[in-house]
Amino acid sequence: MNITKLEIGLLKSNCYLISSEKAAICIDPGYYDERIRLFFEENSDKQRMILLTHTHFDHVGAAERLRSETGVKIAIGRIEEPSLHDPAVTLSDRFHAHIAPFGADKTIDDGEKFSVGDLKISAILTPGHTIGGMCYLINGNLFSGDTLFAGTIGNTTHPGGDGDRLLRSVEQLAY
Repeated sequence: MNITKLEIGLLKSNCYLISSEKAAICIDPGYYDERIRLFFEENSDKQRMILLTHTHFDHVGAAERLRSETGVKIAIGRIEEPSLHDPAVTLSDRFHAHIAPFGADKTIDDGEKFSVGDLKISAILTPGHTIGGMCYLINGNLFSGDTLFAGTIGNTTHPGGDGDRLLRSVEQLAY
């Protein structure tokens, strides 16, 4: 498995490109970056997916455009999915990102195990940064979105944020 971390957009949001022999996954394409589209095109012979950890604009901003350009399906946690339709929750209007509401092709439940190509993925519901944030465990690597920041936990000041819930979510990740 190969993992490439991109820091994209004005906020330098983390976006991950994960590839293997039979899979190509992008996690949290918050801003359009030509490298992501090229990644999907170069891996068109593999099973591909866009995984979203939560619905804030800096994690979902390019998902719809990438789906339109490449045909790659979008997946997100079931609880979080309705927020894709609400600019107040995506924060897109507040931060002048103006992302049109869109929907996911697949919704994922807490504890769900699924595969993309030859990659096995476990979904872990981690509310607190948002109401239905999701972490993904892929081959021993945890992709946490904004559940975790460098050296601390995620921000809880936006709609759906709850500091106590986030602390419980982080505690469950430790086990």
